[in-house]
Formats: sequence, structure tokens, C-alpha cells
Amino acid sequence: MESTVPWQVRDPARSRRAILDAAEQLFDERGYEAATIAEIAAAADLSRGTPAYFFRSKEDLYRAVLGRAFEETAELIRSVNVDSGEFADATTKAIGHYLDFLASRPNFVRLVIRECLDGGRFLQGLPEHLAAIAEAIRAFDDGRGLLRDDVDPRHLLLSGISLCWFPMVARPLTADLGFDPESQTFADERRNQVIELLLHGALTGR
Repeated sequence: MESTVPWQVRDPARSRRAILDAAEQLFDERGYEAATIAEIAAAADLSRGTPAYFFRSKEDLYRAVLGRAFEETAELIRSVNVDSGEFADATTKAIGHYLDFLASRPNFVRLVIRECLDGGRFLQGLPEHLAAIAEAIRAFDDGRGLLRDDVDPRHLLLSGISLCWFPMVARPLTADLGFDPESQTFADERRNQVIELLLHGALTGR
């Protein structure tokens, strides 16, 4: 069967990744409406028409950008083995990995915030987003025996996301409080704070 990818695209997987990377940056910088497919192709160092071979429309590409990061989030959660005997250790590891992931993807963080402020029409109900949420809830449910009876895993997840995301969004506030949001020291201190606040309030016997 003959490939539908143009002969100029010698490495389809690499080209698709380059398009997604460029789109993530431009959608973050300019917003969904302002960013154009031609600009994204140029930023990916590909021909103007190449994105159309991978994505049917700008909306399809935008959803793919969001979906890719949430797929990576779900995989991050799956990579941490959670069971009732090791729940605290696994949660500690997962939070650390998640903060590292967010720190490595500032474009994605800002993009999601922009999307939420715009009403979230592309984000709400996105299959990859729902799958990442389901993985996180499953992990909390696996540790149900160690969670206090009055702790709702959904609220716990919402609190964890808020604690992880807010300092990355409110960088001026973080700096005015005397922290260097770009430093490893702050990253380490923040990780410890998030872990302590979540586990101290949620687990029995703490």
C-alpha cells in the first residue's frame, strides 16, 4: 500500500513531532485563533502543506497538542506502581515526576491556562484528558485503605493539581515572596511542600 505521506517527508514520525512542538509553542504564544498552520509549518522547518498530511485541520492539530501532553501525564502516572502498602512512597514519587514534567513543559502549562480562560471548549471532554484523570483517580483508589474516609479522591486530585500548577502560573507572586521560581532549590522545596500538604491532610495515622 502506497504511503500518503509526501516523499519530501523523509521521517514522518520526526516531522509529526516537530509540528506538534512548533504548534505547542505558537498556540501558547499567540493563542488558537491567531496562530496559523503556515506559521507552524515554518517554525517546524517544514513545507507549508506538510501539516495537512498529519492533521485534518487546525482544530485537529490543536487537540493533538493538548492530547499529547495528557497522554504523557497518564503514562507518568502508570509508571508509578501504587498499591495499598506503598501508597505514600508512590504518591511522593508521582508528585515529583509530575512537577518535573510541568517544569520541562512551560509552553504546555501556559497553553492549558489560556485554554481554560477561554472557556475550555477544546479541553473539556478531550479523551486524553479524561484518560489522565481516570489514571489519577485509579491510583488514589488503589490507596483507599490509607486515605481518610472523608477524603474524596476527586478533591484530592484537584488540590494536588492546584498546588503543582499555581506557582508556575503566578511567577510574579512567587518572585515577590522572595523565591527564585527558576531555581532548583525552589523546585525541591516546592516538591516537599506539595507532598507534605497532600499526604498530611489525606492519609490516616498522620
